[in-house]
Amino acid sequence: MPKIGRNDPCPCGSGKKYKHCHQPIDEAAQAAKRRLRNAFDTLLPQLIGAAQGRTEAIPTALERFWNGKYTAEQLSELDDLEDRGADRFLTWFAFDYPQEDGRTLVEQLAADPGDEVTLNEEEATLIKEWASVRLRPYVVESVEKGLRITLRDLLDSSLRTVEDHAASKRVKVGEVLVTHILPAGDVNFIGGAAAHLTDDTSEKLREFSELHLEAFRRDHPDADWTTLLRARSEVLNHFVMALPVEEADPTVLENIIAQTRASLQLTGESLGLIKSSEEEPKKDEESAS
Repeated sequence: MPKIGRNDPCPCGSGKKYKHCHQPIDEAAQAAKRRLRNAFDTLLPQLIGAAQGRTEAIPTALERFWNGKYTAEQLSELDDLEDRGADRFLTWFAFDYPQEDGRTLVEQLAADPGDEVTLNEEEATLIKEWASVRLRPYVVESVEKGLRITLRDLLDSSLRTVEDHAASKRVKVGEVLVTHILPAGDVNFIGGAAAHLTDDTSEKLREFSELHLEAFRRDHPDADWTTLLRARSEVLNHFVMALPVEEADPTVLENIIAQTRASLQLTGESLGLIKSSEEEPKKDEESAS
């Protein structure tokens, strides 16, 4: 739309000049949006710093996120061992990992910042909005190079427009990002580093996720995607870890699904979540007698 001049009639139809009507209101709204966007740049580093300070919880969380592949002593090397691996882990640790009271670090700090972070008004607003954010998989729907990308949530099909000048120059339609999407006013940003997957992975990642949801529902029959990811979002990173690094390989994707199906079946039996094939005949014999 053409820019409204200060001396032009206000678009609201009041008959007043714009400068004497809605210009101050519009300028105040734009300033508030800028402050929220700036708060994104200042709040996220504080959260990562707070995560790094939780040294007692990091070893268990790191083992869980990387499925036992790495130890806490390797945290400083993870950016070299995995694509921005330390950044991805610490963001997950802040937003997804349950602390001793069952809440995530972000949920704790949203309720009581304490001495770990110092929040201005805009940061305090954002952290409350971010408390429900979890790691999720997204498919790139459209790209405006150097400006923004539109992402479709691979699990619930909702759309998010994300402002990211760097990512919009790298990603292509159909590719997958496993990341945290953080709102800041009327826009969204990528929180921390994203795992960037090729376009052949989306269907298998969806199937992989459905297997985990099916297994989770054995103990939690009413669970949905939100419930699953609040409890076990790290499984998305386990899928990322299993992918080939050099080039696409369809057989690897098939193997991931087969191994996941078998693993969840075994886990279910060991936790008493499903009946073993040996138990069912015994119950039939007892009922017959």
